[in-house]
Amino acid sequence: MRVPAILFAVVITICLSLSACSSQRPVSKNDPNQNVVNTIVVLPVQSDAADTKASKILRNKLSDQIRFKGYSQIAPDLIDSKLLPLTGGNVLKKNDVIPPKVIEELLGADAAMYCSLQSKTSTGVFYAPVTVSVRCELRSTRTGEALWDAQYRSTNRSFDLFSTRLKMKSRGDLEAALEEIVGKVMDTLPYGPKLRG
Repeated sequence: MRVPAILFAVVITICLSLSACSSQRPVSKNDPNQNVVNTIVVLPVQSDAADTKASKILRNKLSDQIRFKGYSQIAPDLIDSKLLPLTGGNVLKKNDVIPPKVIEELLGADAAMYCSLQSKTSTGVFYAPVTVSVRCELRSTRTGEALWDAQYRSTNRSFDLFSTRLKMKSRGDLEAALEEIVGKVMDTLPYGPKLRG
């Protein structure tokens, strides 16, 4: 009597296992493939500072790192030319005026990266600290939802007896701080389709 009960339990277990393996997952509205990102557009960096050179440096460094992370991207010049009618030829002050859906329609990208930069250089007699803060957010162009965000802050300090050399050093400190920040921020971005296993 005991052998048929064990055999029955084994047969039921095998049948349940096979039915579980063969069942297909229903496609839902929250399908993770809906948020798959292949192409990222890096929009012009939002900055309140008059120094547009730092914003361009940051944007170029972010674009390079996105490519190294395995994502396709669109050249900044093409992005700017497509956005020109929206901004009326003016420099883009706030990225949030351009909805992600418009980015998808104009450029066909899966996601748009919105970044803001704040930098402060204090020049003393022999001392010039440079503080840089960057915040980046990746939004889906299909849904507009935030897929990823990161922020980082860095301070570099220079010392010199001559003010002209101190200004040059502070410019170098600004670029070094941007390099450090981009590295830290991009460490948190998941790998793109070219590098996924």
